Amino acid sequence: MTEIDREAVKQETMARWDSQQRRAAARIFDEIEPVRSGETVLTGGEAEWTPTGCMVTQGQRFSVSSTGANIIDRDHAVIVQPKYSLWVRIGKSGPIRKIVFEAETVFEAWADGEVEVFCKALSWWDGTDGAVISAPRTAFEGGIGYSIKLTEAPPTVVSPPDNWKFMDMFGDVTIFSGTGTDILVDTHDGDCCILQTPLDLPLNEQTRLSWSWLVEKLPSELPEDLALTHDYISVAVEFDNGLDITYLWSKELPAGYHFACPLTWWCDRETHWIVESGTENLGKWKEETRWIAADYRRAIGDKVPGKIVGVWLIANSLFQRLGGRARFRDIRIFEDGSARSVVAGSGIRCYSVS
Repeated sequence: MTEIDREAVKQETMARWDSQQRRAAARIFDEIEPVRSGETVLTGGEAEWTPTGCMVTQGQRFSVSSTGANIIDRDHAVIVQPKYSLWVRIGKSGPIRKIVFEAETVFEAWADGEVEVFCKALSWWDGTDGAVISAPRTAFEGGIGYSIKLTEAPPTVVSPPDNWKFMDMFGDVTIFSGTGTDILVDTHDGDCCILQTPLDLPLNEQTRLSWSWLVEKLPSELPEDLALTHDYISVAVEFDNGLDITYLWSKELPAGYHFACPLTWWCDRETHWIVESGTENLGKWKEETRWIAADYRRAIGDKVPGKIVGVWLIANSLFQRLGGRARFRDIRIFEDGSARSVVAGSGIRCYSVS
């Protein structure tokens, strides 16, 4: 691992982040539509789902419109918008769904009952029924306003690339497009999502991950190993022990540097590995190959898991709201040193080398 004077870098990064965010604060708040008169407001501190009074039957359509934001830190314009935080469910049970567009998202009811809403804010979901992982719920400044009504408008539909799906805890987004094996990632202000494709492949010393990517814009100008600067685009492998390694491109952190995710809950399961550094190769196609077991042993521990169960594409611009843009092609996992490979997103779920 590349050695870094962690404490000195942290202090310098936070000073630069402070200056960056204070300069951007006025612009960021100008981009947020104020809560409208008559809207119900959620602070992010609610312990329970909020009933809306809107009763639906399965197949009936209803729309949700939203405004405002939960303000985590006003001076630095750290905010959480409805498109990340506002979720709905029906009849006091899952499944749960996130809004896609703040102006209006139209749902087709998947059950009978009363529509409820919840402001997730900085909490993490504990399953798909609407419970959050036990942690303090904070009422933030500002607030997310919403209005809800029955409608005949067509449902809002967002489709991920073929053979991929949105991770349940993040919901549907509009930032991924393309085919299953050629994917464009275009994050906007405040987006955060993981795209997944399942696999079932043995992991051994010869297993390697390869991909091609063209990164046009990095979503962070600062080192990504702090929570408030943790905006990035990456490709990850998920293991059968619940852990994952995610490979990213950093403007400043050196290639070979790896670190545990700085976010609560994720710190126990995710490790980040810098594979590209700097801006010289932005806008150029780059080929990458990683020997997965060796990386796991160096970054996490000696006991290498038995299987790879998924490949992820991750995109986050929630904290600094700078956005990023990259294109991924031909994400492959090679087995047993063979030239044969599994192509993530191709629809192939398991392939044994003879």
